Amino acid sequence: MQQRIIEKAESMFFRFGIRSVTMDEIAKELGISKKTIYHYFADKDDLVEKVTEHSLSNQICKTNEIYDISKNPIEEMMYSTKMMREMLENVNGVLFFDMQKYHPSSWAKYVEFKNGFLDIVKRNLVNGIQEKLYRADINVDILAKLRVELVDLAFNMDLFPPKVYNLLNVQLESIDHFIRGIVTPQGLELYEKTRLAI
Repeated sequence: MQQRIIEKAESMFFRFGIRSVTMDEIAKELGISKKTIYHYFADKDDLVEKVTEHSLSNQICKTNEIYDISKNPIEEMMYSTKMMREMLENVNGVLFFDMQKYHPSSWAKYVEFKNGFLDIVKRNLVNGIQEKLYRADINVDILAKLRVELVDLAFNMDLFPPKVYNLLNVQLESIDHFIRGIVTPQGLELYEKTRLAI
């Protein structure tokens, strides 16, 4: 039951944001009483934290799977983009605003995850340089940080208001721009083939 509640809350938070979803609505969607939810979670903040942990854990597992199945760093980047595309099709940009403003402990977990993701991006960049798919003159540390921050930047509703910009399109433009800036001619050729295939 606890897992069912987490999964339903995650789906609703992703779709509508956190603040606009009430515990009553989650209970109604599950066909259970609100009391049942409070049996497993102290309050909404506790539920948000468990949902955040669940979601981030899934992202880490998927990222590790992508690394294992990818033939090269560009393919890894494309599978990661596909994963992000599938996730963002169901995400309301207000989710991150709500988490940062109203659920600081959950936001701290996200920031910790994001900082850990830096190592994954760095690994991809280093491997790409070694395989001569990425330019040897790039600064891995700077570009890894830029890549991670570009993901967050797309969620900035002041910069990209949801009524004007599609969140998924912003992210896809961002990754395309990023990759084209780091690839060698050989890497560009592989990128053009891979992005059409995945």
